[in-house]
Amino acid sequence: MLLATSLFELHVQGGFDHMAPLSITFVVNIAVIVYCLSMLIRKKQINPFWLEAVKQIGGFAAALGAYSTLVGLFQAFNSLEGSKEVIPFPMISGGMKVALITVLYGLIIYCISLVAYIVLRFLTRKQVQA
Repeated sequence: MLLATSLFELHVQGGFDHMAPLSITFVVNIAVIVYCLSMLIRKKQINPFWLEAVKQIGGFAAALGAYSTLVGLFQAFNSLEGSKEVIPFPMISGGMKVALITVLYGLIIYCISLVAYIVLRFLTRKQVQA
């Protein structure tokens, strides 16, 4: 329950417009991974397109996370530039922390997809040798 609460809070802090596409990318990637695993369980050969899709979708998530972070930082610095008063450092560092949520989420998705890609490649080669 605590993990679900903190994940929800991170989604809210990261902003719906940036976290929703990353979450959709994650769900699509999990669906492709499950499809590949189901093909292996049924002892059918996996099309290399689907193996490559796992890795490429993860790479797209990492790039999308980095893009979202840059947009967030640009917006934050734009707000700082327009401010007439001195802003306390804890407020600035809090904004930076929030801006980094999307790149962290994108990299987590990429790491998961890379591990899945390596495992699927290993299992596919093992299946071909048998």
